[in-house]
Amino acid sequence: MTDTPRPPEKPLPWPLSISSGLLMGAADSVPGVSGGTIALVVGIYQRLIDAIGTMLRLPVHVRSPEGRGRLRAALQFLLPLMLGVGVAYFVGTRVLVGPSEVKGLLRREDTAPLCYAFFLGLVIFSLPEPWRRIRNVTPTCWILALVACGVVAWGVQLDHARTEPQTWMLLYGGALAISVMLLPGISGSLLLLVLGQYTTVAGAVHDADFAKLGVFFGGVALGLILFVPLLRRLLRTRHDPTMAVLTGLMAGSLPALWPWKSHYDLKDHDLGRMANVGVGDQLAWVLLFAALGAAAVWGLRLLERRIEAR
Repeated sequence: MTDTPRPPEKPLPWPLSISSGLLMGAADSVPGVSGGTIALVVGIYQRLIDAIGTMLRLPVHVRSPEGRGRLRAALQFLLPLMLGVGVAYFVGTRVLVGPSEVKGLLRREDTAPLCYAFFLGLVIFSLPEPWRRIRNVTPTCWILALVACGVVAWGVQLDHARTEPQTWMLLYGGALAISVMLLPGISGSLLLLVLGQYTTVAGAVHDADFAKLGVFFGGVALGLILFVPLLRRLLRTRHDPTMAVLTGLMAGSLPALWPWKSHYDLKDHDLGRMANVGVGDQLAWVLLFAALGAAAVWGLRLLERRIEAR
């Protein structure tokens, strides 16, 4: 079956693109949260995959007026989105993780539960989003969702590497990370944590280590070239099973977002181990921040509807 392009979608207003990018970048900076989840929550997931796929076929599209129009539309969507992602990732890793000598919000016992609660509420509130897009729910959809949920829930329990990776290793780290970042529920940052590359990549961003960043983003480009065409085809030819798997992936990531953990040092433990430390002391605040996460999803959906109505 040929992968026939769909008609160009209505342009997305740049404020919505930037705000979506800010949320995606913030999510990508947190081990346990997927930028793909945010894209699905705010309703831009299909548009994102199609826009990346369009850019990957630049040599083909640039030859015709119609193709150049698709390239312009893709750039008008991707540039403000990537601006938001980049700014939020830089600020997020600085504020949430922090440099090695200063603990960020995700590494402090008094603030980490609130941060995780925010993302937990965001993901829980958005779980029905991919499932409701399934046109014909079958037993196969339920089985695929449960299997995907189980695989991710098991994956977040894995121990991670503790040695500093060599620079060339960032190539496969980048390829794997971007592939899973585009899947709702699977966190690219969590994968980098398992590979022992999370703090290396974040440190390279803040230290302007262009050698390491060059290798890492070379891997990102490789991952996009190999993975995005496959994902686009699945979304178009196997839509319902794919959406069922995406729902399961989102649900499987929830253990990594449990607010209370035995430790919050990202280098010394995996994020899937849950604990009840401080539940009584912070329960009210955790519930409030979980509600704020749900409200963020609701607010973005409301903003999207109002912009489209105008």
